[in-house]
Amino acid sequence: MSSRLEKSDIAQFLFCSSILEEQVYKAYESLADRVTNIQISKLLRSIAADSKKHSLLLEVLSESVEKVNPSEIDCGKMMGDAWSKLEKLAKAEAYSTTEKLNLFELIDNMSTLESYLGEEYLSATQLILTVLSLKESGLEQDQIKSIIEWIIEDEERHVKIIQAISTTVTKGDI
Repeated sequence: MSSRLEKSDIAQFLFCSSILEEQVYKAYESLADRVTNIQISKLLRSIAADSKKHSLLLEVLSESVEKVNPSEIDCGKMMGDAWSKLEKLAKAEAYSTTEKLNLFELIDNMSTLESYLGEEYLSATQLILTVLSLKESGLEQDQIKSIIEWIIEDEERHVKIIQAISTTVTKGDI
């Protein structure tokens, strides 16, 4: 991408973000299926539902900026090293065994949750940069900005939920 983003760059970025959120949705669903604690499973499913919603919204936003050809998009190049790490992590969890986890096993998998925590921060940061890029490209559209801000608010809530799960499991409160 050039230093000044074009409409197609923004549309592609939003499309790639949509793909990533879909992978994260699948990963959270898989983890929720494998956790034996019902409350934690429900919390993970709430994050999964938001991630699915984000995927759909980002796809719509991408199409509203400019129609892109997904086969021509190299999300890895566009989003950098973070893309490959997050995609690999999300796919690994989504395709993991369906074996149930007890809370002690969940503690062992806390690094996975912490990686998702990083994804939540990364998603929020990338969306903020997209808002700034919209201004720079002359695409100042209040509706797009509002939707992105809603997604960022959800991502911030996800971080808090993941931190609460981590604290609860580590302390053994459940």
